Amino acid sequence: MDTNVQVPGIQDVVNFLVNPLWYLFLGIILLIFIKKHRFKVGILLFLYAYLISIPFTGNVFSRAWRIDDSLNTKITYDAVIVLTGFSQSGWHLERSGIPYIAEDFFAASSSTDRILAGIYFVTSGQAKNLLVGNWVVESSQYGATRKYEEGKFLLKLASDMGVKNQQLHIYGRVKRTLDEAEGVKRFVEGNRMEKILLVTSEIHMRRALALFHKQELYPHAFSVNRVNPLTVRSFVPGGVGIETTRECLHELIGYIGYFLKGNL
Repeated sequence: MDTNVQVPGIQDVVNFLVNPLWYLFLGIILLIFIKKHRFKVGILLFLYAYLISIPFTGNVFSRAWRIDDSLNTKITYDAVIVLTGFSQSGWHLERSGIPYIAEDFFAASSSTDRILAGIYFVTSGQAKNLLVGNWVVESSQYGATRKYEEGKFLLKLASDMGVKNQQLHIYGRVKRTLDEAEGVKRFVEGNRMEKILLVTSEIHMRRALALFHKQELYPHAFSVNRVNPLTVRSFVPGGVGIETTRECLHELIGYIGYFLKGNL
């Protein structure tokens, strides 16, 4: 009997629920069994499938959800805070133990703009320090537990791009944005940092700022991974549209969840 069964956590459940395809499949199952109004239900399912699969849907949500930048180029910030999740944790976890992959190799992701922007603000003199949490991801496969620590992979990247050792501060282990807000509060208060700049993806900024404000931290904001302008391709169904819709649902449900728990 296999006793190494991994029990899904809250985050796993949330990731499952924010997948828009799940509700499409439920609708198809419903369509199979109902006898009345099948044509109307079929039309609604078709419209739903189209809307969740085109980039236009996520584009509209992102434009309404985004927060305007408050970066002041005339200020030298005490620190720029980059929210984690800017590398490919899954890529490394799947390749754990492969000898030809260097242990400190940085695998970029669609969110790598976050850390590149943060490094730029430090090397250009816009900020004195770079603050990042050590994002930890654990995965259990085939009875072995593997761990990914993003901070370890950041060290070489930041150094290679010109960030001095004394300018980079990994303030603690984090698994979610709330951990980052609480960790930054402890660090900046302990080191008397007042002028701070927050960098994260545009879709994530509203929730992140709300969590920081709850901690009585009021950083200026700079967003990356901005929404693309509308084109004809914005109305063409595809994987990009589905992923964009999923990201929007993740942010909306995450915001509601934090609000109901009193963290916002």
